Amino acid sequence: MTDLGTEPRRPGRPRRVEVDTSILEAASELFTELGYDALCVEGVAARAGVSKATIYRRYPSKAALVIAAAAALGRSAKGPIPDTGSLRGDLRALGLGYRRLLESEAGRAIPALIVARHRDPELAEAHRSFIAERRAEAVVVVARGVERGEIRADTDADIELVVDLVAGPLFYRVLITGDTPDGDYVDRLVDVVLRAFAPDPG
Repeated sequence: MTDLGTEPRRPGRPRRVEVDTSILEAASELFTELGYDALCVEGVAARAGVSKATIYRRYPSKAALVIAAAAALGRSAKGPIPDTGSLRGDLRALGLGYRRLLESEAGRAIPALIVARHRDPELAEAHRSFIAERRAEAVVVVARGVERGEIRADTDADIELVVDLVAGPLFYRVLITGDTPDGDYVDRLVDVVLRAFAPDPG
């Protein structure tokens, strides 16, 4: 099978993006089909049409490859960090993004990823770093709301809690109860969170 990493550069989309996309798509497909333990770099290479060396130049281990594939799927499903001009709008956009993520291929792989991380310390560490980066992005949204005075100034100490209060119920509804929250649920969830942290009157 031809290795995309050694093909002459074609006009149009850069070769590196084309190869990266093929690798990450193959990794996510095989992870969903086989699970983490049965997934191997050789199988990803075969499905992506690249060599193992091409993969290892980008991702030093299976754990790094799986997390990169999950991150790519998550970005595609969830979208960019919002900046609508209001905290309510931003939290609503975050909530809808979480819902899209959970309903996507990436969301369906979350339970398997959580199980696998308990058996593989390298995957667990990569997953912790991945989650920390995503949380840091969401924290920016809440920090802007504090600066604008949309929620109490002392929320500074609880910014990550605000993020959890938006994300947690959505993850629970989809992954635990099997529900499919709609936009109205997200609106009500955001309003409850904002009321809990509303500035003191006067």
